[in-house]
Amino acid sequence: MPRRRFARFPLPTPARLAGAALALALGAAAWATTPPASPPMPEALRPVLDGALDDPRVALALVDDAALDALDSESRFWRLLGKTALYTLLDRATDAQRAADEARARLGRVPAATPRHHLWLEAYAIGSLFRSEDSAALIARSVELRRAALPIGDEYLLCEIAVGDLFLLRETYAFDEAWRVAEEAERCGRKLGLLHIETSALIALGSMASSLSGKAPAERYFERAQEVLGAQPARFQRGWIEWELGNTLARLGQPERAARAYENSIALSRSIDEPTGAAIGMLDLAALRLAQNDPQRVIELVRGALPALQEIEAPVRMATARGLIIEALARLKRPEVLAEIDKARALERTVLPAPDRARLLQRMAEGYASQGLHAQAYAELRRANEATLLGQQAVRDSQLLRLQARYEIARREAELADLRHRAEADRLALQAREAQQRALWAALAALSGLAVAAGWFGARAWRRRRRRADLVLRDELTGLPDRRAVLAFAQEQFGLCRRLGIELSVAVLDLDHFGPLNERLGQNVGDRVLRAVAQTAREALRGQERIGRWGGDEWLLVMPGTAIDEIPEVFERLRARLAARPIVGLPSPHGITLSMGAASLGASHETVEALVEAAERQLLRAKGEGRDRLRCARSRRDAAVRPAGDAGEAVRQPVSPEVAA
Repeated sequence: MPRRRFARFPLPTPARLAGAALALALGAAAWATTPPASPPMPEALRPVLDGALDDPRVALALVDDAALDALDSESRFWRLLGKTALYTLLDRATDAQRAADEARARLGRVPAATPRHHLWLEAYAIGSLFRSEDSAALIARSVELRRAALPIGDEYLLCEIAVGDLFLLRETYAFDEAWRVAEEAERCGRKLGLLHIETSALIALGSMASSLSGKAPAERYFERAQEVLGAQPARFQRGWIEWELGNTLARLGQPERAARAYENSIALSRSIDEPTGAAIGMLDLAALRLAQNDPQRVIELVRGALPALQEIEAPVRMATARGLIIEALARLKRPEVLAEIDKARALERTVLPAPDRARLLQRMAEGYASQGLHAQAYAELRRANEATLLGQQAVRDSQLLRLQARYEIARREAELADLRHRAEADRLALQAREAQQRALWAALAALSGLAVAAGWFGARAWRRRRRRADLVLRDELTGLPDRRAVLAFAQEQFGLCRRLGIELSVAVLDLDHFGPLNERLGQNVGDRVLRAVAQTAREALRGQERIGRWGGDEWLLVMPGTAIDEIPEVFERLRARLAARPIVGLPSPHGITLSMGAASLGASHETVEALVEAAERQLLRAKGEGRDRLRCARSRRDAAVRPAGDAGEAVRQPVSPEVAA
């Protein structure tokens, strides 16, 4: 997949929410499969990719009609993939998609087409859609692509897929996963001699290093990328390195060094007559000069970049350019700012990511304010705030989904690890049997019997270990996680939710009058009641919520992503379903009730144990006030929640005489 120039760390949108799961799914699939020997790099494709390092426009001569007519059908197919990559690099999305369609049509005429050809086509088709299609759809396609490519064992294809996954992960703000994929891409690019992939991965590592802890200095990765290119001109690739270096230095608060890097990038782009790269560098340099309060220079830079930007399909960059001009003119209080606002209005009405739209609206408000049009400025600020709230909500949704995805995929990885170990054991056993058969034909029957017996004993031992592990982590009576297991889950969610700023609530649940009931009606009836509560919890709780037996007739409920105001709804759902569930040995209605104490994560909770203790204190208050109720610890106020009667007063559900204490 071709490399791309990144925007500066865009915030995730709802269309990008699947990004966090991608790297984990890819890693699990890669570990589960050992690919066969790799086929070679397509010879017709390599010259195009190597030429693009220096000048993609010159490399287009390798894929024009005259050059393609001189090739056989298969070589023409590979050159058309190279054409797709070149147009993608030049931000010509429509031309890139048209080239991918040409390659697809040509593949139908390749006599010896294989699944490998189709997979390479899919990799480059995904790259051509990077800026024009929903990120979630591209991520789903990339996951399926890697799953299909692994059995073929084409290292070159897997390396191209890895660098494409890197772009998608950075686009979805999943930097930890993106870092691991970037390291994978750098290793495979170095091993296979793919300079465009090795340097692209190093550029991405440098760009992310300043945002992640424990990494080498960011500039070191850019220096390594320059060293890898060696004596090659590689002006296009070196211009990309300088541009990303400028972005990194600007984030690190070194404006003058960042400006020099941008100017180097612009000069390299102009040396190969590549106006798009020069225009992108000029936009970032203009933003830097605006921060230094040089509005006149900003206007000159942006107006110099506009002709090239109008030739490509990049509404976000056009919105950035118009916004910079508006802000510069506003600072100069020049009346032509109103005309620029009218030009930006058409862009604002297109589909822009929420952060970019909010930034453009804020600059339009500044332009109106500079001309004394405060009513219009106020209206634009309100719209900017609405767009900002949408972006913030997208971030919260993304973080919650990543949290849930990590939990589910970790569980699947454990299952895959068990399957891998069993497969390895079977493979070793087969090798041993084959060696014995070659050496001792006479003992074939005896050895076969021993192998079967060993397999039977091994399976029985494995089942026994599995049962012991289940007994350690699960409550034998109810089948729910035991105290240690649910506390471990609560500890994990406590750390993640505190780090990501996500809501976390815990609750301790207790059966009312369970002790007297157990003494009067017997332990068998008491066990049925406990199992009924456990089954009710399984049915009533949502996907991210977990419950475990805390001890006796108490349960601990862990609810990541749930605010304290949502707890009454959870309590009523549990209460209503338990009341409706028949229990053998008890009359109907049986009158079993619950008391619950809940607390939400706050600044005062240093540990998960402190949070659970806060919930237990609320449980004691609920029981002290008459049971069959919920008490919640709130950050600003503390209130009891009980079912309301017709007059708004607290009402207690009746308890059958047979069950009453």
